Amino acid sequence: MTPEDVVQKQLEAYNACDLDAFAATYTDDIEIVDADGKPICKGLKQLREIYGPVFRNNPHQAAIITNRIAAGPYVIDEEEVIGRADNVRRYAVPIYRVRGDKICHVTMIRRAAPGA
Repeated sequence: MTPEDVVQKQLEAYNACDLDAFAATYTDDIEIVDADGKPICKGLKQLREIYGPVFRNNPHQAAIITNRIAAGPYVIDEEEVIGRADNVRRYAVPIYRVRGDKICHVTMIRRAAPGA
């Protein structure tokens, strides 16, 4: 499985709001940080604690990938999340690092809406 395949599998689980399938695409020691390197999530347990409520509260959300770059173990997506309960679109550029067949690190760069 290529790094791009792993990230695509993660995206499909995210869009299905399937916490078990989503978590299965990450390593036990997953680390997610913001653009400044500040931790957002450390470990699979915390990932489940963060995304469980997100999926329950937003069952119709979907991440739409507008651009994807794959290079070695890295996959960079430009994404827009729609269908959230609050009707607010979210925009981000996650940079995934894949180890084996799982995502081991993500830098999540939030961005303003286009035209903002």
